[in-house]
Amino acid sequence: MAGSRPGGLIAGAWTAMMSLGLNGYLDSTSRIMEVSKKIQRGIGEIPGLFVIGKPDMTVVAFASDVVDIFEVNDIMSSKGWHLNALQRPNSLTILTGFNLHICVTLQHTTIYDQFLKDLQDSVNTVKANPGPISGGMAPIYGAAGKMPDRGTVKELLVEFMDSSC
Repeated sequence: MAGSRPGGLIAGAWTAMMSLGLNGYLDSTSRIMEVSKKIQRGIGEIPGLFVIGKPDMTVVAFASDVVDIFEVNDIMSSKGWHLNALQRPNSLTILTGFNLHICVTLQHTTIYDQFLKDLQDSVNTVKANPGPISGGMAPIYGAAGKMPDRGTVKELLVEFMDSSC
């Protein structure tokens, strides 16, 4: 069993580091961190969204106290963005308990402005169309997050996953 550190990933990381070198690695890291800060500022400028905490690195979590964040995620998915939708523990965001996050990578350094535009457009779409948007995962995340019986949630999600395969 490979465990959490399979040899292929280690070899790939070693190869990348040998190819980049120290200066290349530091340059890439600097560019990623700069874009992470730009994304944080951009999210903060979108009415209804807020960044959770003060991210020091590249994972930027954000939420909303105005729109259904899972519906925003569904629209972002339809635009080709793959964000991570999170729920529980509720301490992640006191107001809603639900949030999205993006892990900023080197690929984002050239397209972060499009990400922010698509995010703004997605929030505007949800604001203009209150209520559930058909399709997507928003109903599943929303219902699962509000059910007090976690055993029922597990059964429901297993059944959903089995039926969609």
